[in-house]
Amino acid sequence: MADFCWNDESIEELLDSDIGEIREMLAYEDADKTFREFLVDGGYIDENCDEDEDDDNWDDDEEDDEDTELPSEEEELAHNIARDIDEGLYTIDTIIPLYNNELVNRVRELL
Repeated sequence: MADFCWNDESIEELLDSDIGEIREMLAYEDADKTFREFLVDGGYIDENCDEDEDDDNWDDDEEDDEDTELPSEEEELAHNIARDIDEGLYTIDTIIPLYNNELVNRVRELL
């Protein structure tokens, strides 16, 4: 399992950036810096988060996914993500570490 947590808002901004913007951001970085360091320094991930709470509920989340309805905001996000995946902008594997199991499963249903 990953030893960091995603900052949802920041990573969403990064994913919405075009390649030219990302190239420009990376151009100013030290060549010896790892991509992980870039993500931490940019606030996209947090290496000091407590992921144990999520790990404890992993099995419970899987069982409850079928019975849980998403809030309307997450439902809209699931539709947008499914549309983007359908258009070939990225794959389902890309979103798995970014979103909760309920949202990922809803995207799978929509696809």
